[in-house]
Amino acid sequence: MRIELRNRINAAMDELNYVPNRLAGGLSGTRSDIVGVVVTSLYYSEFASIIDALQSALLEHDLQVMLANTRYDADQELRLVRSLLSWRPAAVAIIGVDHPPKVVELLKASGVPIIEMWDTGGAVIDTAVGFDHARVGFAQAQHLIEQGYRRIAFVGSVRDNDKRAQKRLSGVQAAAAEAGLPDIVRHTTQQNGSPELGERLAADLLKNHTEIDAIVCNSNVVAFGVLNEARRLGRRIPEDIGVIAFGDNEAASCMTPSLTTIRPDRERIGKATADAIIARIDGAPPRATTVEWSLMVRESTQRPR
Repeated sequence: MRIELRNRINAAMDELNYVPNRLAGGLSGTRSDIVGVVVTSLYYSEFASIIDALQSALLEHDLQVMLANTRYDADQELRLVRSLLSWRPAAVAIIGVDHPPKVVELLKASGVPIIEMWDTGGAVIDTAVGFDHARVGFAQAQHLIEQGYRRIAFVGSVRDNDKRAQKRLSGVQAAAAEAGLPDIVRHTTQQNGSPELGERLAADLLKNHTEIDAIVCNSNVVAFGVLNEARRLGRRIPEDIGVIAFGDNEAASCMTPSLTTIRPDRERIGKATADAIIARIDGAPPRATTVEWSLMVRESTQRPR
């Protein structure tokens, strides 16, 4: 009976876009000094630099960060967003521009500034700070093609709710098609990205697709495993196979061979998000801010001419 009642209450809350107010009744019309920050993962600290830069900048304005992690789960995203809004935050910063419809409704109805981070490739609720992930995927494939690679595969963790990875994949596919290359081979999974996952995916890929001469990895950590497995199988990098990834971190330049990858400017995204939050609180109109990324060309794609 208790579960049935809870389900009925949740259904009513969804229908009414109801958000409880955790502040005292006398303060119901005020906002707190909290900025809700919603990320999709804390795995391998993908967003750590963004959060650090964001928090540092907000502290200068006496605003505190309240962090939530959805783990790429749409239902959890809805629960966490509703919970954050119940604290009457000064603003909400959330990863991505693709959210479940009910989350979009709640955020639009909240009346607070909403800053979507890390992605600008789609419809924006209010304000966005980030970059176009499809353009990143296109650049990854284009770099491989310029180096003479022709049989491209896309490897890594691509979850149903990870729209940014899907956009990068679409960019890779578009670049290959534009160059008149064969369809890329997609070898992905819903599991968390890790070096061990990269090894398993690479082993299976290279066993069943011996023609592959270039691999686009969805993340650096997956690429580390791909590099290890390719060496174990006797495939030379970059002579036989080129490997490019997304994310960049300190380890990427220390690998043997060093890893070519895309470096997003995480600190700039965090700072620009904080600037956007303050501007919106002060009454500035919504806007989209594009933060450029860099292609870090290293040994894993520098094929001898």
